[in-house]
Amino acid sequence: MVESFPTVLPLNFIGYAYGAVILSALSRVRVLYIFTHDSIFLGEDGPTHQPIEKYTLCRATPNLHFFRPADGNEVTAAYISSINHFHTPTVMSLSRQALPNLEGTSVEKSFLGGYIVGDVPNPSIILVGTGSELHLCTGAKDKGLNARVVSLPCWELFDEQSLEYRKSIFPDGIPVLSVEAGATTGWSKYAHASIGIDSFGASGTISGLAKEYGFTVENVCEKANLIIDHFKGKNVQSRVIETFTFSHHPKL
Repeated sequence: MVESFPTVLPLNFIGYAYGAVILSALSRVRVLYIFTHDSIFLGEDGPTHQPIEKYTLCRATPNLHFFRPADGNEVTAAYISSINHFHTPTVMSLSRQALPNLEGTSVEKSFLGGYIVGDVPNPSIILVGTGSELHLCTGAKDKGLNARVVSLPCWELFDEQSLEYRKSIFPDGIPVLSVEAGATTGWSKYAHASIGIDSFGASGTISGLAKEYGFTVENVCEKANLIIDHFKGKNVQSRVIETFTFSHHPKL
């Protein structure tokens, strides 16, 4: 059976449990850690409860899957994935606020770590998001933006896929804009530009913080159009490239 770390604590408090998290990754033990309140949209509790850098911390930890699902389909995928990976712990990062069930999300495709949620014949831009920000990407497309929308709930699983698959999601010729309510660190390996937060959060209402930090459909549309204009007529290279890493990965 999968071991579970029972908690309803905000993700920002993973710092208190990080010793256990890293030990389970080091020991190759199947553990599911469930955290909630995973963004600045915790609102009035302020920056002490808002995880800006915690996504990056988890993603940088060896042998750890960080899953930030956008809706019920992706939550289901996170549970199943955590059970199926016998030697890798999983951190599930959930929002506090209610989120819509999105058309185009998929349990099965979520196992690939990243997949196309919505598309158009010749997209001018790719919008990629995770968790509570994915609906902003789909909302921008619904507003008429000529965009492909990609969900990337688990970077670790996506990076395990073939280069052919990853480049089918992020091909040459189309600029990519990421949208995530956390530090932008790491997004450069997928995206040409990012809407994120590289400072501590603030205390305020959810709607007030969304507007202040640019997590609105209107801002996503505005920034996407700026990126489209910037790359117009240029040779846009996919950030997904074949890489050779020579770090040591012993089989224990």
